[in-house]
Amino acid sequence: MTGTGLKKAFRCSVLSILILTVACAAHIPPPRTPEGHFLRGEVLARKGKIDEAIVEFQKAIEMDSQFAAAYTSLGAAYGEKGIIDQSISASKKAIELDPRNATAHYNLGNAFGKEGNYEEAFASFYRAVELDPGYAGPHYGLAVCYYATDHYELAAEHADKAEALGFKVPWRFRRALKKALGKSG
Repeated sequence: MTGTGLKKAFRCSVLSILILTVACAAHIPPPRTPEGHFLRGEVLARKGKIDEAIVEFQKAIEMDSQFAAAYTSLGAAYGEKGIIDQSISASKKAIELDPRNATAHYNLGNAFGKEGNYEEAFASFYRAVELDPGYAGPHYGLAVCYYATDHYELAAEHADKAEALGFKVPWRFRRALKKALGKSG
C-alpha cells in the first residue's frame, strides 16, 4: 500500500471510530432518567471519579427507589471510598430488591470483610458463588477472608479458583500466602 493509501485507510478508520462513538452515545439515555444517571455513574466510577459516581447513583435511586442495579453500584462505590456502613446498607437494599444479584452479595462480602466481620463476609461471598459459580471476585474475597482467619490452605484453594476464572490475584497476596503456607505446613 502506498503512503496515500495508508493515509486514506487511516482516515477511514478514524472516521469509523467516530461514527461508532456517536452511534453508541446516542443509545445512552439522557441523564434525566434513572438509567441515564446510572450509566453516567458507571462511567464515572470506571474513570475513578467515585464521588461523582456516588452522586449519579443517588440521583438514579431518587428517581426510582426500586433500581437494584443502582443500589449495587452505590454499595460498591461506598466500599471503594471506605464508607463501610453505607456500603453495607446499599448492598443490603440491592439484595432486598434482587436476592439473586451475585454482585450485590459480593459487594456486601467486601464491606463485611473490610470491617473484620468475617462470618458475614464468608456468608456473602459463598452466596455470590452459589448464584454465579463463574464469578471470580467472590473466590478472591473468600481467599482473603480465609487468609485473615489463618486458614491458609483454603485461602490458596480460593485464590487458585479466582485465577482459573480470570481474576488477577495480586502477587503480594500470593507471596504472603506462600510464606504462611510454609510456616503452617
